[in-house]
Amino acid sequence: MPSPDRPFFTLTVVTSADGYIARARDDAPQQWASAEEQALFFADVAAADWAIMGRHTHEAADRPDRHRIVLSSRVCGWRRPTQLWLDPDGISPRDLPDLVASRRPLRNGLILGGTRVHDWFLAHAAIDRVHLTVEPAIFGAGLPLFTGTAGQLPGPVLEAAGFRCLKERRLNTAGTVWSCWCR
Repeated sequence: MPSPDRPFFTLTVVTSADGYIARARDDAPQQWASAEEQALFFADVAAADWAIMGRHTHEAADRPDRHRIVLSSRVCGWRRPTQLWLDPDGISPRDLPDLVASRRPLRNGLILGGTRVHDWFLAHAAIDRVHLTVEPAIFGAGLPLFTGTAGQLPGPVLEAAGFRCLKERRLNTAGTVWSCWCR
């Protein structure tokens, strides 16, 4: 769990059964995810000190009242007292606490996406836990969980990345499944 010297990062993500986080950049999960998934998502948001996401994810649901770190190569700096925009080149997830410390400590970071943000955290071995919800929908194409994993089942993708499933449960009669993974 979080410690004073190192933040704890949780990737919370919903995918289609064939492993896509969205059909396109403007395809927000709230348009296709179950109510049960959305309840778990908002519980994760409430438990986090800061949410970390890419520009497109941020723009799909801008919330000035939430503490966000937005990764973007186009804009940098504080856009609001609650939103720091950063170019991820040249920094790592372990640098984030120092960058936001003057506004709010970062002990529990929530990784929200998209694919390039997931890739950045994975490349830095900075994903401590994954909350994965798989909805019983087939997209056939779209944005994958990680680059190079298009059309792959999300469980095996996480296993190949070094994660193991700690628990799993069915959320509804439609077949939505939630699981918790860690390294």
